[in-house]
Amino acid sequence: MAESLYKVGDRVPEDGWYLCVPCGFADEFRAGDLFPVCKVCLAGTDEGPEGYTEAHVDYWQKL
Repeated sequence: MAESLYKVGDRVPEDGWYLCVPCGFADEFRAGDLFPVCKVCLAGTDEGPEGYTEAHVDYWQKL
């Protein structure tokens, strides 16, 4: 079964650590938070890595 991926603005489904797929940065989020733009590679913005420059692209993955 494939892991679920989340995008900027999605609600965090459960407390825990989540990985930014494009750059490997991990951050801890609480259930109910909104997933942010990655503060390291800026995935989800025009400044993000190739393939991850739009907010509708899923890239956060639960560790």
